Amino acid sequence: MWNSINKKLIIRLAFAVIAMPSWSMAQEPASTPMDGVPSEAVSSGRSSADIPFWSPARVNWQQRDVENREPSMRFPGPDKANYPNSPFTLPAGRSYIEILPLSFSGQTADTPTNYNVEFLLRHGITDWLELRIFSAGLNVSMARDDQPQQVGFVPLTFDIKMHIFDEKKEWLLPAFGIEVELQTSWGSPHLSSGVQPSMYLLFDHSLPYEFLFEWNVGIVGSRDSTAVDYQQVSYQFALSRDLVPGFNLFTQAYINDANLGVAGPFVRPTVPGTAIVVGGGFLWTVNDLVAIFASGGAGVSSSAPESVAQGGIAFAF
Repeated sequence: MWNSINKKLIIRLAFAVIAMPSWSMAQEPASTPMDGVPSEAVSSGRSSADIPFWSPARVNWQQRDVENREPSMRFPGPDKANYPNSPFTLPAGRSYIEILPLSFSGQTADTPTNYNVEFLLRHGITDWLELRIFSAGLNVSMARDDQPQQVGFVPLTFDIKMHIFDEKKEWLLPAFGIEVELQTSWGSPHLSSGVQPSMYLLFDHSLPYEFLFEWNVGIVGSRDSTAVDYQQVSYQFALSRDLVPGFNLFTQAYINDANLGVAGPFVRPTVPGTAIVVGGGFLWTVNDLVAIFASGGAGVSSSAPESVAQGGIAFAF
């Protein structure tokens, strides 16, 4: 009963978020993006005719002051580079493809080692609303004890991210966004945990000495192998700084899972305990169209994977 109420509440909140007015969207990003691009923005004066003909943004296009409407990896930057997601969204009509050819999650006390090939597709519907499709993709779950090795495809997740407002330094307010996710059952049966809603609050703070602090907090729905649905509170953090222009180093951590993350199998034997992972990585913005990233970490709690690692590449168009 409680799980059913939680799901209905999350879904209703999702519709409320999508229906919110855009009164706060016409402000400039006040924080420095991960790769250090200046935040001052100037309106390009483009019209909806500049949006690709296939883009839904042509139907519902709302312009705000955006520094650059050309394809750019420099802002807002890839979301899969580290554990938290940025509160900033792509401009209307722009898209990213983020691919992780290898994502590794070590075994836990009761689950085996997993390898994945993940992807995230992003498209700006308006200048403050982004449509996203994510999957942890091809999954190889290694043999362990009496469990054989299994291969399958992780179900798709549909995701909407909304940028609510920019950083207000004079009020000590971080940039803020909301992300709503709906995991489907469109994948391999042994990896499916049913239709599960999740919701995240996204924050971004600029700090002294050109550091950037991003963090997320969310409620994530899942299901164990006995068909019991459960919700967990999930946290992600990242502290980053450009070492040189275009090359960013960061330290990161998560509690229970990364945002759009993979922490072991997708159908767990029981409701898991608190999993804490700490690590670090880099983001190299090669040029305006390509970025390369990698990170790793280690579990510091008994329910966490022994180690995790991922590497990927992102394209803007």
